[in-house]
Amino acid sequence: MKIADIQPALFERFKHILRVNKLSHAYLFSGGVGSLDMAIWLSQAIFCENLQDNLPCENCRHCRLVARDEFSDLHIIRPEGQTIKTGQIRDLSEVFSQSGFEGAQKVVIITEAEKMHSNAANTLLKSIEEPDNATHVFLLTENDNLMLPTIKSRTQVFSFPKNSAYMQETLEQNGVLKTQAELLSRVCNSVEEAQDLSGATWFNDTLKKLQQLLKLVKTDRREAFIYLTNVAENIEDKEKQTLVFSLLLELFNQEKMSEWVQKTFQAEKMWKSNVRFGACLEYIVLK
Repeated sequence: MKIADIQPALFERFKHILRVNKLSHAYLFSGGVGSLDMAIWLSQAIFCENLQDNLPCENCRHCRLVARDEFSDLHIIRPEGQTIKTGQIRDLSEVFSQSGFEGAQKVVIITEAEKMHSNAANTLLKSIEEPDNATHVFLLTENDNLMLPTIKSRTQVFSFPKNSAYMQETLEQNGVLKTQAELLSRVCNSVEEAQDLSGATWFNDTLKKLQQLLKLVKTDRREAFIYLTNVAENIEDKEKQTLVFSLLLELFNQEKMSEWVQKTFQAEKMWKSNVRFGACLEYIVLK
């Protein structure tokens, strides 16, 4: 799918922005689904050799190189491990201060921008506080609430709504089984996150345990309670615990178990109020 199909409303908005030549120097794309595709398409518009009504042709040499992330004046920054380090952002200072190789324009795309180390975020802030008309910055995040308010205030924020149908189709094309692709498209915020989870051993093991728990709560709550220790073990990370609640909600919803959906909502509220994760799972089974 092209960005026009993934996020049609946003695509139309940015077409208008390009046609009236009002592209800003700094954007924050929040939501994940299609945000990188949009940043790449806008980069093609910036570098295109054969603009058509100020829109990229997508066929010229520059457009093809941008699509393959091989264009010298396009700089895409991704996390190294779990963080974007200060050194990665500091290295961009040359990009902001120097002219482009192919022309005057330069583009910086930072994926998973919420993973910037605080020092890295402050280093970037200094660059975008003094806008350079020749440099465009696109910050991509799944949740803009995790970004520094000072960065948000200096960018134009666009929310990218979830497109579950697109996510499921893409996952299936990438080899994920249909049933798992459907589930992942409902609990994940981006194709990248869903694809990573589909191949993660801990996720697949946890999903099997939750599916077994679902069977037990239908037949024997006592056995389900005993089984909870298997579900909760080794899930100490907050992000993984959040995902467990999302999976339970989806699994119960698929089975039309509305009472259990409500109990899971309540358990998640308790967990967010700092009740122990294991105790919250017990609440779901015993309540």
